Amino acid sequence: MIKRVTGWMLCLALSSLMLPRASAAGAPPTFQDLMDPSAFPKPQCGMTVESADLTSRSWEVVTTGARITADLRRGEFRFEQRIGHARPVVRLRLGEPLRGARMTHSSRGFARITCQRPQLTIRVNGDSLFMLHAHQPLTASLDPRITPAWFASYGSNHLLVDEWGGFGLYCSESNLDDGFDPYGRTAATYALPADSVLWIAVCPPKPYPWERSLRDNVVWHHSRELAYPPDDVLRAWRRHGNIALLQSEIMLWKDWNLDFAPRLGAAEFARVRQTCHDLGLRFIVYTSPYYFIKGTPLESKAINTYDDFVDYPPGSGTGENFGLFMDAIERLMREHRPDGLYFDGQYLSRPAALYALARRARGLLGEHGLLEWHSTLALGPGHCYLPQADAYVDFILRGEGDAKLYSDFDYLRFFVSGYNVSNSIGVLCNNDGTLSAELAGRVLEANARFHTIVSWLPRPDLMRIIDQDYRAHLTPDLRKRVEAAADARQADVPARAAAYRAQAAKRALAYRTDAAALRQSPQWDEPLLQLSFDSLPRAQQFVSSSNPRPFSVADGVLRIHGHAHTYAFLSLPLSGAVRGLVVKLRQGSDEGMSWGPAALVRFDNGARLRIGTRADGRLQADMTARPLPGAEWPAAIPAQRELVVPGIRDQQLLAEGYDPQRWVWLRARWGAYWGVIEASDDGERYRTLWRFEHDGNFSAGAQELLVGKVPYNGRAEDFSTAGPLGDCEIGLAQVY
Repeated sequence: MIKRVTGWMLCLALSSLMLPRASAAGAPPTFQDLMDPSAFPKPQCGMTVESADLTSRSWEVVTTGARITADLRRGEFRFEQRIGHARPVVRLRLGEPLRGARMTHSSRGFARITCQRPQLTIRVNGDSLFMLHAHQPLTASLDPRITPAWFASYGSNHLLVDEWGGFGLYCSESNLDDGFDPYGRTAATYALPADSVLWIAVCPPKPYPWERSLRDNVVWHHSRELAYPPDDVLRAWRRHGNIALLQSEIMLWKDWNLDFAPRLGAAEFARVRQTCHDLGLRFIVYTSPYYFIKGTPLESKAINTYDDFVDYPPGSGTGENFGLFMDAIERLMREHRPDGLYFDGQYLSRPAALYALARRARGLLGEHGLLEWHSTLALGPGHCYLPQADAYVDFILRGEGDAKLYSDFDYLRFFVSGYNVSNSIGVLCNNDGTLSAELAGRVLEANARFHTIVSWLPRPDLMRIIDQDYRAHLTPDLRKRVEAAADARQADVPARAAAYRAQAAKRALAYRTDAAALRQSPQWDEPLLQLSFDSLPRAQQFVSSSNPRPFSVADGVLRIHGHAHTYAFLSLPLSGAVRGLVVKLRQGSDEGMSWGPAALVRFDNGARLRIGTRADGRLQADMTARPLPGAEWPAAIPAQRELVVPGIRDQQLLAEGYDPQRWVWLRARWGAYWGVIEASDDGERYRTLWRFEHDGNFSAGAQELLVGKVPYNGRAEDFSTAGPLGDCEIGLAQVY
């Protein structure tokens, strides 16, 4: 015990020295901060610089996962993968010689040089992260040496990988137009302004932990009533795993958004920890960088109880809370000593803050502490991620709410698994109960894993799948099968790339056609369906039992009287192709959010589009589509994330700037692949809220129009808490 406490004290002391200038509240770590030699100088998780050699002509750095060789006279860098398959993966061209190179640091943690002309600093970390800080404007071009089997983008950040490995590109200028083309001779060209930073990440940065992936299994507990299971319950978990994860965020901590004080007191927390240790279970607990909103403008939205619970508060994905969050989890580790932490969401928009979070947390936990990231959103709204951050994490949990994508093998293989990318243990977050023998087979083929969810334990049907179709296959033979299958898929990558190029050409043509039409005012004929509410329409009514007789009509307006978080809507049949939807709404006294007044079109293929208002002054869209950043149509089709476009996932979009007491007109319209959602205060002049890609899903025949208090998912379902009574109004609904 003395050794253990001393170890924690040492980790706390070291972690406090690992990041200058970035620990204060409101100051997220930046790309520039991480260039400082005092930032994370020591190697972690076995990822080291093995050698660094500088001559008048070249600079070579060898790390655990990469060999990086610079031809200083040509201003070029060659990046080679070392783990699994030694091969070149990408070339960097700066377009001019590097003069006056001087190596300022060379250690097992990082190597660093400065150059006089052009003025730049380069740092290479032991995790194979190459960091170029341009002190003057500089052009950097990246030429891929692999054909990607999968890629993902978030702004000027890109990840390109195949079955064996690959590379990532990350830039401090997040909105830089880099001309990304994953299959071009040049993947991206960055016109770097002075003081900008470009990262090149070689994957994988570490070997895959095969033995741990076969041995370690997490028993995952979440409850809205019980966060501290009794000893007999903990004992029942022992045969299902060797790590216990207690989530139950609100019931576990008194102030889960602001601090981590045990809700039932330190003694009860210690009882659970001691019982776990007596049973041979390692013990990890919930925290959240994303939902930790102390010291941010969101702090007033913190909640601490399920009483009158509507939804979780908004989170902060920027890293502005970095210092305060680290202070809080350092106190937690020092005072309550769990074996590790579960992070529910990270910094979604700042790669530098994400990387600093991973390394600082690893420094706090030590080499043998447990760290799990629940990272379904990763970087941005898509599937881009930073393998060099994930590499410091034991388990990466992805896929919550994305059951529609579980049939997409590329999604499981490259996003959830991370095998040969970060080489941390990727876990599918199928906590919605989606489980089958077929899914277990796909998960194992992708080299991903499951947690055992406590709510499954009383279900013999689910546990039979876990025991027979999943755990029974966690043997050393799995490695042989996974590697052989990956090699076979690798041979198919060129053919898949050719298919992608053909599909991309088709999509580019559709993009130009749709964007040109959607920039103009709609050229519609008479509506297929128009509701002006001179009387209550003849329609099928879907009404919650909480809302007796909610509908009334007066002066051309449909008024709905009901509880805030309940449903009350009309359904009218549609048939044939639909290209537009217009609805006039007033929120009024209705306090609903995702149950506020709305209109929804449902298509024959199950896709849907919903537009509506919320009581918090925001407009909301829910759609089976992919949103595009910004309100303006770019000249060219945005780069796609995957080799073959997957099934579009459900999205919810929110926009500020709406007065709930005033009428607002919402309009959605779309072409063969792309669409736009607009708002107006007068029904004449519209402004763009969002652009989206529906990938042809909205070209199917339309099935029905729903109008009223339509839930976000289009189902006749109430939220768990009904909420207060109120009134909202609908003045018009048109389908074109």
